[in-house]
Amino acid sequence: MRFYRPLIVVTVCIYLCGCVSLQSFSTASRAGDTITLAVGSAEGMTKNNTTLTYTPDSTGVPIDIPQSSIRAIVPLYPDKRTKAWSNSAATAIDSQTGHGAWLTVLVVDLPLSLSAYVGTGVINVHTTATFAGSSSKVNGEDIALEILPGNGEPASFSYKSYINAPAQDGVLSDVEVLPHYLIKPDLVDEPFWATPMWPTYGAITIKITGPISGTESEIRNEMRVVIDDMEQSFQSHSQMSWARDGDSITINIISPKGALNYFEARISIFSRTGNVYYPSLPLVDTKYYDIQGNEVPGPVINISYKSA
Repeated sequence: MRFYRPLIVVTVCIYLCGCVSLQSFSTASRAGDTITLAVGSAEGMTKNNTTLTYTPDSTGVPIDIPQSSIRAIVPLYPDKRTKAWSNSAATAIDSQTGHGAWLTVLVVDLPLSLSAYVGTGVINVHTTATFAGSSSKVNGEDIALEILPGNGEPASFSYKSYINAPAQDGVLSDVEVLPHYLIKPDLVDEPFWATPMWPTYGAITIKITGPISGTESEIRNEMRVVIDDMEQSFQSHSQMSWARDGDSITINIISPKGALNYFEARISIFSRTGNVYYPSLPLVDTKYYDIQGNEVPGPVINISYKSA
């Protein structure tokens, strides 16, 4: 069963894309077992800014779950060919939050101390992470979980990488977000209906300038520049390319139909090994163009460092 568990977790969670689940998965577990919690489309959720409690119905008294019990915090995306991606309520996440339709999932090893509280109860999650716009927020929500008798054990998420390969344990940290530099318009933390109505664009050019730490070989082979996956980009036909010239990186986002939304300019820069970084935040210069190639106004774009 463990071999298939990760697939089941992903299958269940994509149906909840952007939403807060009101039940854990599974809904009944022993102390010591591994569960998953779908906690909405959180931005910047880490083990350091997230706490959990379990409140048994029998006592009504919250019990702290150690932060060390949070094994991983993983963003999940539905396949782009699914209804969840292209024809569901999740498609509004782009314009409501300024980021793609991911679902944040907590993988939690229940502490053995919960074996003293057999019966039904609820888990509560508190985080200082951002839930932008009208997306569901996990703070204050009761997530149902029943504690079963006996002690369990953490899931190993075992898998085989190829035919006849030996089974090996999954490394959940491999699917957590790496530290990165996030480039985005400074208005996307507000509800979009409350912000100025910026026009759509033919192109957006972002130039990042600042000393980069690392050898030339490391910078060339290890630096990654990725644009956030958004369903909106299917509609705008947007494309992103980038090039580096010394300490300058130029990012070009174009829409051949002139339908590029300003919030689509959400880019992450990171090193796949951690050997390449900016000693201090670089400067950002942004230019917006209409479909005829004329420079036009647009919102300021900022860069910040994110530990996850």
